[in-house]
Amino acid sequence: MSQYRADGVIRPIDLESIDNKIYEAKKEELKARTIFNVKTDVPAGAETYSYDVIKRSGAAKVLAPGAEDIPLVDADMERHTEKIYSVAAAFRVSVQELRQAQMAGQPIETTKADTARKAIAEKENRIVWIGDAKHNILGVTNAEGIQTIAIDQNKAGTSTKWADKTGKEIVSDLRKARSAVNRLPGHNADTLVVTPDMMEELEKEYNEYTNQTVLQYLRSQNWFSRIEFTSDIKGQGQGDTDCFLVFDSSPDVVEVLIPMDIMRHPEEYKFPNYKIPLEERTGGAIVRYPMAIVRGDGA
Repeated sequence: MSQYRADGVIRPIDLESIDNKIYEAKKEELKARTIFNVKTDVPAGAETYSYDVIKRSGAAKVLAPGAEDIPLVDADMERHTEKIYSVAAAFRVSVQELRQAQMAGQPIETTKADTARKAIAEKENRIVWIGDAKHNILGVTNAEGIQTIAIDQNKAGTSTKWADKTGKEIVSDLRKARSAVNRLPGHNADTLVVTPDMMEELEKEYNEYTNQTVLQYLRSQNWFSRIEFTSDIKGQGQGDTDCFLVFDSSPDVVEVLIPMDIMRHPEEYKFPNYKIPLEERTGGAIVRYPMAIVRGDGA
């Protein structure tokens, strides 16, 4: 008569170990969340989310006595509806892996859980920054109505790339983008996002008369409260060129919609493996005031 063996069964201690790995994402994995406000008050069951996009700044006016022609600011708003999608990944744990962990008196190895969590975080970031063409999702770099500027060529007239520019020329590019946001009433360009290669270019000497790098100069001038880099915006400029983003990061400009943060679903068993699915619900970037985002192309 066969006897049931429990040494290949996933245990509560194994699931706890997996959960500890899933729910403790590293800060650098969730770059978009460190920059933008995360909107979580939409139910996980929602399929869409509707919001108003400001097309231009509304204008107030002084009314003459008895006048009734009050300007309507909602005339400058456009209703947008975004679909909410599930982002999912899964990993397998074999019966033999469970036996080995139980033999050693340890919970199972969580490297696979770590990899699955990173995959979802990576997809979340890419959706926020560049969207998803297959599902017609737009991101911060290509949202309808953002300002785009073609940055100037270097003094020699041979290139627009920061690698071929002086520190002062790089600062000039950023000044142009920053002023395009700051001239909007009530908005402040508080954030600069560049590619990793462009971040390296910010380590150039600002000019020959100072020991400051471009990055040190920008910080000394308090131009931005946040300077970040991400590979997700590489090649997202016009003509697949590299770009940078300068924007007001306040919630009335852009938010990240996360109706349901990453969660673990019950494991599914099919010999000889347990399949453990992870899921997140996201609507990507909710861009309410696209004019307060400037993309500089050609860097």
